[in-house]
Amino acid sequence: MAFKTDEISVPDNSSTQNQSIHSLTEKEEEERSQSLDYDGETNSKNEKPSPDLESGQNLTKSSTNKSEKPYTAFPKYQVWFIVAMASAASFFSPLSGQIYFPVLPILTKNYHLTPALLNVSVTTYMIFQGLAPSFMGTFSDASGRRPAYILAFTIYTAANIGLALQNSYAALLVLRCLQSAGSSGTVSFGFAVVADVVTTAERGKYMGPMASGIMLGPALGPVIGGLLAQFLGWRAVFWFLVIISGSFLAVYAVFQPETHRKIVGDGSVTPAQGWRLSLVQYIAAKRKVARMSVEEKQEYEQTQIELKEQQRARKLAFPNPLKSFAILLQLDAFTVILYSGLMMFGNLVLVTATPTLFPGIYGLNELEVGLCFLPLGVAAAIGSIVNGKLLDWNYRRLAAKHGMAIERKRNQDLTEFPIEKARLQMVIGFASVSALLFLTYGWALQYHAHLAVPMVIQFLIGGCIVCTSNSLSTLLADIFPGQVATASAAQNLLRCWLGAVGAAVVDSMLSGMGTGWCFTFTALVLLAGVGLLWVEMEWGMGWRQKRWAREKAKKEVASS
Repeated sequence: MAFKTDEISVPDNSSTQNQSIHSLTEKEEEERSQSLDYDGETNSKNEKPSPDLESGQNLTKSSTNKSEKPYTAFPKYQVWFIVAMASAASFFSPLSGQIYFPVLPILTKNYHLTPALLNVSVTTYMIFQGLAPSFMGTFSDASGRRPAYILAFTIYTAANIGLALQNSYAALLVLRCLQSAGSSGTVSFGFAVVADVVTTAERGKYMGPMASGIMLGPALGPVIGGLLAQFLGWRAVFWFLVIISGSFLAVYAVFQPETHRKIVGDGSVTPAQGWRLSLVQYIAAKRKVARMSVEEKQEYEQTQIELKEQQRARKLAFPNPLKSFAILLQLDAFTVILYSGLMMFGNLVLVTATPTLFPGIYGLNELEVGLCFLPLGVAAAIGSIVNGKLLDWNYRRLAAKHGMAIERKRNQDLTEFPIEKARLQMVIGFASVSALLFLTYGWALQYHAHLAVPMVIQFLIGGCIVCTSNSLSTLLADIFPGQVATASAAQNLLRCWLGAVGAAVVDSMLSGMGTGWCFTFTALVLLAGVGLLWVEMEWGMGWRQKRWAREKAKKEVASS
């Protein structure tokens, strides 16, 4: 697989010094008309222009040709590969949570424990699934995507090896927590990677595959776990995860380039630090240097010295989870994230209730129950593709209505554009239909409708959920352009914790309320949550504009 890895940034002291930069984000576009240093702060006028880590060109005070430079230097096929790798990575966290359920009865017998005690391993997994991205997401924003992914999958693969070999309940609990910590951050990384390489106008169709990876895990996990546990034993479940995660890590290390725009700009800047390069990039860079003349090598070495000086400020940083919690204090973010959490609460009620209800109602065995999750997976795959196109269509429609030209190759200034309406107008419909489907689903099970009925309803619910989740995650990337991984981590925090609540209370709800009223209550919660989306659509733009104005003022004060 050939990738674009030959670009070696060389200082050009001729006319190219008057070329402009391409902004990291739309709201920074107006601010960066002067020379910038590595972290995006203004340099003094007397400093020598240096290679731009956001555009791959030299930075100067001129901005005449700013609008002509594409948003990313990666070719189209490589953008799709980058997104596909991010989507595949996001599959592991939900897969690890759901593949474990078929193993629970076996482990209960092996360790001579009660189901309640073993369920603690499920609860602790979900707690860490919510908390870990607060660390890992900020690490990704501060240190780069490649170090974050490699660290995450190293921890995850090691934890799976330990789980396959362990023989004690205490080891099981600790290793499940490590497994969760390693895999859960990959979801927030993925949305950040998409924002690195895709403009706002085309973000919908690329966010779709990201959402499908997240939704396929819960659908396929029980099926895979059931087959492996039944025919190969419970340890095979964890060895399977070792094999696929280790294989992914190897492919990632060889092919996937760094995409963080504060490190490689639009992708045309080759990192000076060798450990930031993929193996393909490293080999290509070495070959190119070998073909250089003596003068070219001297110029190249000087460039590398300058890049290393700039990149020295972006060393591996200790994660700061407080940044994720700070995002939850923003009204526009909290409104979106709270509904996302309520949606996950409903989804976990549905998923957790299925193994409890279906054997008794329809006489299904464990493997057949696992197959009942497939409609959710199919709906996720279809819904993610359809919703991505709908998001981009609605963005174009509103842009035309507000007289804003569509820029497919470059990011646009969204300060005066109602991006909240562009992302949420259709979501309100999906969310409302989803709530009504939960109501219908509960009473279909209450009156023992034919198995095809709940399967069809599950398919429709899965489609609505993935369309809603995809749209909300895309909106968060739009309104927090410089902190996409951190914002996604904040979303994941509330989603997982409210999901854990749903998984914890569903048995009590089913026994205390009955199946019909259990899902009626869930439907009412989701329907009430639709009001949050309406609030965000009406007032979110004003909240965002005020927040961006405060951030801009802080930058101006810091640079003065």
